Amino acid sequence: MLLVCAVTLAATPASGVTLQRGISFVLPAGWHMTTARINGVRDPVTVFTATSFRLRHKHPAPGLCSRTLQDQWRVNGAYVQLTEERDGASRRRMLPRTAARPRHFRLDAKGAGGLCTPPNSGELTFREHGRAFYVFYGFGTRASTATHTKVMQLLDSLQIEPPRRP
Repeated sequence: MLLVCAVTLAATPASGVTLQRGISFVLPAGWHMTTARINGVRDPVTVFTATSFRLRHKHPAPGLCSRTLQDQWRVNGAYVQLTEERDGASRRRMLPRTAARPRHFRLDAKGAGGLCTPPNSGELTFREHGRAFYVFYGFGTRASTATHTKVMQLLDSLQIEPPRRP
């Protein structure tokens, strides 16, 4: 039997978060984070979703779009979601086509976010230590420069360990 535990927390002040599978980051003060799936996608696996606003978790709708995120969206808000490609065949296909993790992330999307969120959203991929990741992100049309900066700081604070070998 597989037991899945979702973690939800709110940061006050900024706090370090360490998740299973060797991933850690700094959650900005006042932000919220969940490890629960917020859409119907099971692969890649949701590592976490962080939001600048409280996200009341609902059962995920099927498919790529996140009804939870869409319904609770704030015009001055932002989100970032990290997912990992853990399926062996999919990961092997993705790794050669994916750039190494950048020293600093650049988020300059003008639309087409992976979770069907408003216009200032996007996605990017990267690899680190033989692991393959997607970042989905979005900014409300009235998100402040400080909110944009907090997303960048969260992503730049990511620490990813090599996979554990059995």
